[in-house]
Amino acid sequence: MTIGERLKNLRKALGLTQQEFSDKLKVSRSNIATYEVGKNNPAEAVINLICREFNVSETWLRTGEGEMFVKRTRDDELAAFMDELLAEESADFRRRLVTALSRLRPEQWEALEAVALELMKDPAAPAFAPAHFSTIEEEAHAEAEQQAQLIYQQILSEKKAAAGMLSESSEPLAGGGTARHA
Repeated sequence: MTIGERLKNLRKALGLTQQEFSDKLKVSRSNIATYEVGKNNPAEAVINLICREFNVSETWLRTGEGEMFVKRTRDDELAAFMDELLAEESADFRRRLVTALSRLRPEQWEALEAVALELMKDPAAPAFAPAHFSTIEEEAHAEAEQQAQLIYQQILSEKKAAAGMLSESSEPLAGGGTARHA
């Protein structure tokens, strides 16, 4: 099997069209097509990019020996996720969630962990029932939304508790603030 055939097998294993594959690599679709039919071989930089972007074994891609994908540890997966997240320019939900998580205090982490453990015990909890989702992305998005809601509830509870500590001379305002009377 040629490197072009392995590229095609890889792309199909990833469930990507030539256009989607080329978009992720920032390489033209016509280049991907010429690699796949064997007219040209990918440059060294393209091979390295494919291996890095899709966690592909370079040995497999070049020779066909070994496994298609490199097995990654959980720490490797987390580092790759953070690299991808930091490379994105948009302020999408994932980035906002990670930012919020990075600002949690130890007691908030404990509260979040306790709630997450309870949810995992409940087989009816939708965020932990993969059969309800058609893609990994949908499942991850649902879990992230649920975690964000838990964080919001924790912060809201803390703010309400802090607001309860205001002096008796405070009264609520229509806009949500308080007015102090002298």
